[in-house]
Amino acid sequence: MLQFLIDHNFLVLSLLFIMPGIAIWLLRKDLREPIFLMSVASIPFAFTEYLFYPNYWEPKFLWNLIDKIGFGLEDIIFVIGLASFSSTVYAFIFQFKYHPREKINRIRQIQRISLLFIIVLILLLSVLYFKIPIIYGSIIIMIGLSLFIFNQRRDLISPAIWGGCLTCLIYTILCVVLIIIYPRIFTITWHTDKFLNLYFFGLPFEELLYGYSSGFIATIFYPYATNSYFIKK
Repeated sequence: MLQFLIDHNFLVLSLLFIMPGIAIWLLRKDLREPIFLMSVASIPFAFTEYLFYPNYWEPKFLWNLIDKIGFGLEDIIFVIGLASFSSTVYAFIFQFKYHPREKINRIRQIQRISLLFIIVLILLLSVLYFKIPIIYGSIIIMIGLSLFIFNQRRDLISPAIWGGCLTCLIYTILCVVLIIIYPRIFTITWHTDKFLNLYFFGLPFEELLYGYSSGFIATIFYPYATNSYFIKK
């Protein structure tokens, strides 16, 4: 079992990332709906692993699924975990809850989410067309989607900034735990020499940017989709 975990560091990373979301789920019943919705909405992004592998990083996957279907079970666990805490950590830490500005039905919510996914697709195709490295492209996509939301919801700018900071902090802590378990993980598995090759707290700078950008967009995705805003509990 120990050797299995040593060999499958991405699985360990994914399991670490799902823990904060589970804690928030257990402690805040009112945040369970956004956690569920964001978890479901995040799953399609697991299928983009083939864009990162092996140029950006090269972990080992369960059953070698990356070579068979282009992504792994670890990707699904990871994106669900990241979406769960990145979307709710702002509300959790600052004791906010969601309040509808104007109630919209489920069809309208689906339409809003669909629009966001269309924008993501357009931005992704642009990133691929201009051959931007996907780690930077994913950051551009998340910031670009956030700017689209800000154009309609200026009240979400501050939550996005704080959500990004909190997510980056948790992201860093979880990765530091990974470093404690696998001391040379980021120099062995990540191909940082192809990018900035800058490290902070033992993490590639790109990972910190990715963590911040994830929280930046995830914090405001749900309130935009449901036409709600943050109020104190």
